[in-house]
Amino acid sequence: MKKIILLFPLVAAGLVACGGGNAENTITIAASELPHAKILKEAVAPVLKEKGYTLEVRELEWTLQNPAVARGEYDANYFQHTPYLNTYNAEASKDAQLTMVVKCHYEKLCLYASDLNHKTLANGDKIEIVNDISNIERALLMLKDNGVIKEISAECYEGGEFKHFLVDKPNSQVTFADAYKDCSLTCIQESNLAIALGDYNFGVLPGNAALTGLGEDYAKRIVFGEKVDEATLSLRANGVAFRAADKDSKKAKAIVEAFADKRVENYIKSTFGESVLYHYEALI
Repeated sequence: MKKIILLFPLVAAGLVACGGGNAENTITIAASELPHAKILKEAVAPVLKEKGYTLEVRELEWTLQNPAVARGEYDANYFQHTPYLNTYNAEASKDAQLTMVVKCHYEKLCLYASDLNHKTLANGDKIEIVNDISNIERALLMLKDNGVIKEISAECYEGGEFKHFLVDKPNSQVTFADAYKDCSLTCIQESNLAIALGDYNFGVLPGNAALTGLGEDYAKRIVFGEKVDEATLSLRANGVAFRAADKDSKKAKAIVEAFADKRVENYIKSTFGESVLYHYEALI
């Protein structure tokens, strides 16, 4: 009995601290800091307030968010795209399944300038890119679409999929366009891209890395962004996920309606520039 008495106040305190997700007119959402929590606090919360809801947002490390929602600590989370959620659900128990109720935005890869006075790529410039396979391909394709490189080695592909890349010898895997033949690539861990940008002329950064690490003038540093088709937008748009059992709840429907509001769209477009695209899909 003593153990029960000692543990109960800790559990209760945890519920109070995160809101518990139980109040009828309070919606609790765990979210990544940028751009997710910022969008919720500054754009979505005012819309929900007009509908009679209070939105409580807790910034939480992304690896913790799905389990926290599954345990009922929050009503929902906002940090992931469909492929990531599918991977989580494949490994989660039946009671821990989550469902995305609305897709909200897409974070683009963009080329960012280290020096605001040098925003035109020149021959000999040094470019940093991320070192994970999925984003390396995105980075190379963006550079190819914008005429910086003209060829990606066939050795990188297996069965039509980009699977092999020598991160320690990236320049051996690409052919630069003649105008940029003396440029060079360096692969950097994503968490260090923003910090290391000063050591390079340009960097290819995912939207969240740029938002978190480059400061308020990050949008001014954008040289160009990746070209994204509708299929990619839909597949990799970040959205709000609820417990599967709650997907048709009033709270879920309120969130879906709030993200459809034109003010949310305008906020995302005016606040984040080309690095974050508004992409709305209602899924319930």
